[in-house]
Amino acid sequence: MNPTKTWRAWLPWVALALAVGGALFAAGAYVVMRTFETPVRIALAVALVGAAGFLYLEPDRVRRWLTGREARYGSNALVLSLAFVGILAALNYLATLYPQRWDLTEDKSNTLPPEVQEVLDNLEQPVKAYAFYSANVDRTFARETLDKFALASDGKFTYEFVDPIANPGLAQQYGVTRDGTVVLVQGDRHEQVLFLSDEEMANALARLMRPEERVVYFITGHGEGDIETLGDNGYSLLKEELTNRNFTVRTWSLPAEGTLPDDADVVVLAGPMEDITPAEQKALTDYLSNGGRVIFLFNTSPEGAAEPDADLTDYLASHWYIQVDNDVVVDTSSPQQPLIAVGVPERGHPITQDLQGLVVLFPVARSVRSLGDQAPATLTVRELVRTTERAWGETDLSIFTSSSPEGAQQVAYDEGEDLPGPVSLVVAAEDTLTGARVVVIGDADFVRNGFYQAYGNGLLMLDAVDWAAGQENLITVAPRPQTQRYLKPLAGYGLGLLALSSICLLPGTVLIVGGVVWFRRRMRR
Repeated sequence: MNPTKTWRAWLPWVALALAVGGALFAAGAYVVMRTFETPVRIALAVALVGAAGFLYLEPDRVRRWLTGREARYGSNALVLSLAFVGILAALNYLATLYPQRWDLTEDKSNTLPPEVQEVLDNLEQPVKAYAFYSANVDRTFARETLDKFALASDGKFTYEFVDPIANPGLAQQYGVTRDGTVVLVQGDRHEQVLFLSDEEMANALARLMRPEERVVYFITGHGEGDIETLGDNGYSLLKEELTNRNFTVRTWSLPAEGTLPDDADVVVLAGPMEDITPAEQKALTDYLSNGGRVIFLFNTSPEGAAEPDADLTDYLASHWYIQVDNDVVVDTSSPQQPLIAVGVPERGHPITQDLQGLVVLFPVARSVRSLGDQAPATLTVRELVRTTERAWGETDLSIFTSSSPEGAQQVAYDEGEDLPGPVSLVVAAEDTLTGARVVVIGDADFVRNGFYQAYGNGLLMLDAVDWAAGQENLITVAPRPQTQRYLKPLAGYGLGLLALSSICLLPGTVLIVGGVVWFRRRMRR
């Protein structure tokens, strides 16, 4: 056999295979990509080259196909096939123009709650969502959630996935520091969603629709941490993320001004090294009496564990029923670092709702407790973060002096003198009459730059500011009842009947029918 003739005989069929394969690949790629990108164009070019090659190599065969009996019989099939493909194409086009979804689940779990739908209906300007998900993070849940918003928004909500590693410029533009962050952009404003859910998305959209300025003031003049300092002791990372949440962050010298600014939504007193004066305390008291919101971060030093401002702690205890103790929390969860208290967030409060599964590290903290059982009915006081039982509040502060650096390693719990664990570290209080809110945290170092990105540290402070500013739940979504369904396996007679029917009855019926057919055919011979 001549190899050259064999190759030439196969060459037309290779060209035909290229034509058919190229056409099929181009059609499939277009259905997936919905645009004529480079792969679709290359596949169409291969299909055309293959078809042209087959026509050139087998002109007689093509002529017979087009004029012979095969063409006449095949034309009907071709017309029916083209009609079927045309109907499918028309239906697909109409479905693209007028997309519809039906939620057939009993609990309507794939439908946005009415409260969220109302927010989308009230959007006056389009919103673009950038979902910053790297290849290391699963996008399935995010895509399903964003799809629900996009389909329910009548074209006013669109989204795009962005890899923050491949596109760091866009991530830096919107201040994204965590993988899995969604940024909602409307005009020149944007909101970050760190934990994706229907309620979080609706609240972020509601904040976008309220363009009024929200101002956070950091008090200065008593040796507080600097929000502009970039080193480990500064609060620049906290300021950056508050700005990314559309807060305006400013400083205010209380000793110089004597009063608090009228436009303050939240005031932060972050680790004062000096006591505030009676006049300054009166300014804080007047501000809170008129519905103000203040976050107190109490500074603690391992060398001497300076006593907190007595007048300020007395005011918090008598008016807000929050006890700030003069102790140092020792946590043996990490024997090498006993002065770093590991805080576990409690459930059921807006400040800690995003912290489930995360801990918060407090380097050199003091205990902060609720006296809520003595508080009036108009005051709500909650302990939000506690240590484990392996920690306690050490009241003998002499062991932390600089003359005994190993004292923290040798300290032991003294029953009856020290505060037993779990030790409370964060307390929030709200006056339902005036609307005033207070958050007291027994450490000012946990959100300095050196610790800000550790576990849930930064998130705790951001959510505390959100709650103090009244931005935690603009939209409240009522929980939906979940229908639990269980597969109850058969037992007793039911299980025996199932086994009898599947093992004996069905195969036996097939054998009997086959035997009858065989016997009837045999009798006809």
